[in-house]
Amino acid sequence: RTSQRTTSRHATNTPASRTHTNTLKRTVIMLSTKLTLGAIAALALVGGSNAAAMELTDATFDAEVASSGKSSFVKFYAPWCGHCKAIAPAWKQLGEAFADNEDVIIGEVDCTKEESTCQKYGVQGYPTLKYFTGATAATGDAYQGGRDFEALKAFATESLGPTCGAENIDLCDADQKKVIAEKQALAPETLDAEIEGLEGEIKKAGDDLDELLKSLQAQYEAGKKAKDDTVAAISPKMALLRSVQRANVAKTTEVKTEL
Repeated sequence: RTSQRTTSRHATNTPASRTHTNTLKRTVIMLSTKLTLGAIAALALVGGSNAAAMELTDATFDAEVASSGKSSFVKFYAPWCGHCKAIAPAWKQLGEAFADNEDVIIGEVDCTKEESTCQKYGVQGYPTLKYFTGATAATGDAYQGGRDFEALKAFATESLGPTCGAENIDLCDADQKKVIAEKQALAPETLDAEIEGLEGEIKKAGDDLDELLKSLQAQYEAGKKAKDDTVAAISPKMALLRSVQRANVAKTTEVKTEL
């Protein structure tokens, strides 16, 4: 028996067995690495974010979208949002498809972090998809189309090409060219002040909306309290009256039965 055990130990320590063991170890390490990378990728998608799309923040949004002269397609999202997670793969594909396009930005804003930007651009639900071109409102126009990759790509291809601007003057009509020429003649500080003034108007409109919503909320809460107080005051009286009503019905029924 001792000889058999010794032979067995020697057999498991042969060059062939050691090679087999090392191969198994390398396979396990490779599988673990792939699983880890897959898990990281899955976590990124679960959060609704995509590395292929440009991450926009409160500090970079205006420079990249409003002032870059490029057309932009932006997803405003929250990591916990189920619909955001559902659109994440298609948005990642879209970012990859336009990664080399110098005229179009595919971006995204995490509204749990960049609250100021999301408020400024009127985001009220997730995900909100907006596109920005020279023809849209300053706060962007809402995208209402399909949310699969093919629909998103078709829209971006058809709607987000170069638009009129100082960088693409040949795409402007006569009136637009006149405005551009007038603004190019302004001193830089004057142009900056004009832009700041318009941005201030947009901000004021947003602030006014917030105040209106607060006022409506206060009115709702006051009305609800008044209704609750009324119900609380009347309910005891109603209970007594209904008890008398039930007693009257029972008494009438009893008299009819005796007859």
